[in-house]
Amino acid sequence: MPKGLRTLEFSFQDPTLTHFGGLVLLERFCQKLRLRAQLQQLKALRQGQRDYAACDLILALLYVLIAGLRRLSKTQLLHYNGTFKALMGMERFPDPSSLRRFLRRLSPAGIRQVVRLHDRLRERLSGLPTARSTLIFDLDSVVVTLYGHQQGARVGYNPRRRGRRSYHPLLCFEARRHEFWHGSLRPGDAAGITGAVHFLRRCLAKVASTFPRARVRVRADSSFFGGKLLGALESWGCGYAVVAREYPTLRRLARAAPFVNLAHGWGAAQFSHQAHGWPWARRFVVIRRPLPEDPNEARQLRLFKDRRFAYQTLVTNLKLRPWRVYRFYLQRSTVEQTIRELLHDLPLGQIPSADWVANVAYFHLLMLAYNLVHWFKRLCLPAPYAAATVETVRRDFLAVPGRLSHPGRRHVLQLPRDYPLRKQLVAAARRLEKLRLAQKRRICK
Repeated sequence: MPKGLRTLEFSFQDPTLTHFGGLVLLERFCQKLRLRAQLQQLKALRQGQRDYAACDLILALLYVLIAGLRRLSKTQLLHYNGTFKALMGMERFPDPSSLRRFLRRLSPAGIRQVVRLHDRLRERLSGLPTARSTLIFDLDSVVVTLYGHQQGARVGYNPRRRGRRSYHPLLCFEARRHEFWHGSLRPGDAAGITGAVHFLRRCLAKVASTFPRARVRVRADSSFFGGKLLGALESWGCGYAVVAREYPTLRRLARAAPFVNLAHGWGAAQFSHQAHGWPWARRFVVIRRPLPEDPNEARQLRLFKDRRFAYQTLVTNLKLRPWRVYRFYLQRSTVEQTIRELLHDLPLGQIPSADWVANVAYFHLLMLAYNLVHWFKRLCLPAPYAAATVETVRRDFLAVPGRLSHPGRRHVLQLPRDYPLRKQLVAAARRLEKLRLAQKRRICK
């Protein structure tokens, strides 16, 4: 079995180079994780593979996703890139048909084992570089428009994509560290609230039993507003802030609530309301803001409005003042950036197969690729890159031209002479060499 490089030095003198030289940093990070060895131990992946080992095919797919090749057909250019194969520790790179065939042959049991491996990796890395005192889960869903005849594709309810077949995956991210926590691929006609209670139960099952549930908070938009979900969160002891749907009763109560005036004409209020079928009244927080003078800007506000104000209503069990609850919920905007990353920086919208199981496998491998990049930037890159997107990390560090040379018995990666981030790249390589990953369970299981 071919292995990656054990020692490596860097040089910035060669003017004739190939692409993706910086991706060796991710390959060495995967070495630290012992990702290849752990994939080899998955029993469900050992059957039915002839030309390539399953671990090599999965690693190839991960590297393709991280490198930014949006379609499997574009991997053809890596076949004659000897430098890329040497840096990735591969004798030959799988062709697109082999990658698609592997996804179609991957069984549900194999997918579950890959997901459990992903969970174990997150278990090791979630508490690094410092342990977490709270967990904030942001729930969201995204419409993935399809243009073929994929299994499970349905015409969704989204009015902006009416008549288009799609998938509608449900996603959960940990907000503080922008980490993917759990996801589920669903048909396009599934509503946001469909299966949300079971989904959240699966999210909490990945949190260690010793971690206090009172330190777990959940944020969600109005598509998750419902008594069953709120009751489940309360029974589990979790805090929440969820946008309320614009029902007539809630709109009337929001306008009539006693507002406290804030700066610049804003106001904050709260009221209690027991909706039909709820066992008790719950607390609602209302924020109102003056309508902008520009009518076009006013129309863009996704809030219900009257002649003077736009209103937003949240249901919550957090013991915070109304303005603080609103500020806490506003931080959920990071999940919108994350979804844009998945659609544009990683090819979530480029579903590669017509087979449902193959697409589920692709979905979970893409999420693993997303987390690998974010773990890498958190543990190895300079602090200013803590909030960087996948595309920024790819542009600055991974998609760097490079050529592998062998002077004497050394392996030297030749990089551009005028590369502006040479100090940061060498520092990241040194952090990789010193990285020691904890084996002890921290907050997830």
